[in-house]
Amino acid sequence: MAVLIYASHGDSPYDIFFLNHFLRDYQVYLLTFNEKPTCVPAGVTVVRIPEPFHPKASLLTALNMYLGSFLRSIFLRYRLGQIEHDVLINCGGLLYGLYSALSNSSHTVLFVWGSEVLVAPEFLPFRFMAKYSLRKASAVVVDSDVQERACIALGCNSMKIVKFPWVDLQPILDRISGNREEEKTEDLKRKIGWNQTDTVIISTRWHRPIYNVECLIQAIPQIVKEIPTARFLILGNGDVTEMLKETAAKMGGGANVRFMGRVPFDEMESYLKMADIYVSTSLSDGTSASLIEAMACKVPAVVTDIPGNREWITDGGNGLLFPTKDSRTLANKIIRLSKDADLRNALAERAFQTVCEKADWQRNSKLLDKLVSSMSTLK
Repeated sequence: MAVLIYASHGDSPYDIFFLNHFLRDYQVYLLTFNEKPTCVPAGVTVVRIPEPFHPKASLLTALNMYLGSFLRSIFLRYRLGQIEHDVLINCGGLLYGLYSALSNSSHTVLFVWGSEVLVAPEFLPFRFMAKYSLRKASAVVVDSDVQERACIALGCNSMKIVKFPWVDLQPILDRISGNREEEKTEDLKRKIGWNQTDTVIISTRWHRPIYNVECLIQAIPQIVKEIPTARFLILGNGDVTEMLKETAAKMGGGANVRFMGRVPFDEMESYLKMADIYVSTSLSDGTSASLIEAMACKVPAVVTDIPGNREWITDGGNGLLFPTKDSRTLANKIIRLSKDADLRNALAERAFQTVCEKADWQRNSKLLDKLVSSMSTLK
């Protein structure tokens, strides 16, 4: 069996998704600097690389990025030399893709995360790093038109870019089908202490500045004034979690908000099915997996008016858009949806049709398999 190395932190739902996919045809190794990868399916061999320059060990972030990247590339190349492999997949142009590029690895596939080509290049050193990673990679995988355009703008050869949404709807649809899922969502509401008639607005984004969950928190007082039964379910965690909790308390909306922390991947649909409205306040995105999950669960979406979201949502057609950082307009959109059940149902049905048409993993996975197989052949 051919050997595939997947270089990543191993802490993302995407890691579980891709590792499970590759396990079907390859002997898979996870190569990681992460001491405790949490998203690794059974059957994957984890090979840890010692972290030479941990970010928390120094306040000099830039020094860590530069010096740390060169040291990590040396350590990475040493580990690669110990594993006879056919394919190398690197996750992140500012992370493993960069380390691989600096180590001069060949026949590599780079999976690009959205912020690395959409946001990070605004900072000149990160722009150089992203350009270098894209140039050195043998092939580049993106999940959206906006990412593809950004990669090309950074000098990436368009001929080596492969684009498809990184989502398989079938497991999601399987988990949400049947009466048992409805019973589970009712149990969740009771457990949280909410009534079945309450209007639930859900956010599932990480608590990081780029996702701007604070915008939703700021909209809560205006929403509750119009919709007293509005309840806000905030999933995820991150660097600004405590700040979000403090903001909710200061604005008087704390009683209507539940911070649930990080929810296991296979339980996400239960929380989404409990919700009446999904919200994403992100400042930048490619194809948002959380948005796709909400659309698949037939939860009407109110999301920021950014290029990545516009690839999936047409305002008033299958969801609603609002300007970034505009909490007042966000509140008005949520209030409108809360008061109009017919509109919620219509948007949800059309959103479901959209993801079923565009997120066809049976078709998209063939593009990935063909690409990875071609890299193996080159070896």
